[in-house]
Amino acid sequence: MKNKKSIYVLLPIVLFIWGAVIYQFFSFSDTEIVDNATKEIAIKPFIIKPKDTFSVKVNSRDPFLGKIIDDSQKSNVVKPKSKAVIVKEELVWPQIQYKGIVSDNKEKVKVFMIIINGKTYFMRKGDVENEVKLKEGNRETIYAVYKGDLKVVFIQ
Repeated sequence: MKNKKSIYVLLPIVLFIWGAVIYQFFSFSDTEIVDNATKEIAIKPFIIKPKDTFSVKVNSRDPFLGKIIDDSQKSNVVKPKSKAVIVKEELVWPQIQYKGIVSDNKEKVKVFMIIINGKTYFMRKGDVENEVKLKEGNRETIYAVYKGDLKVVFIQ
């Protein structure tokens, strides 16, 4: 009989709590207007400061003689002159697209479909079109040579 009594007391309390939770959930409304004004962001340019360089002039003692060596006593070391840097002109390659192998895989001589500057060419190993020589090739890539420069072109 005692268990029924606790059920009669606790059941209304639980229902009251759940009712309050449900009321809070449904009574919440979005009637307030939220002002989403965008903030202006000031962008500062990034300033690169030059590196602060320094040199250390140390008059250290000679470990063998035990004397401090002046700069006047040091022998002049001849630094090798740097060679003039030769600026190599950038080689402008024609637009090359590799589309795949056209010939049968069983044949020894493979024929590749290559588009050079918008024109389609069927080339074999060693063929030259528009100064582009086909050096090697397989299903995924070809090796093309243009004015002595080698480039790998992948299938597209």
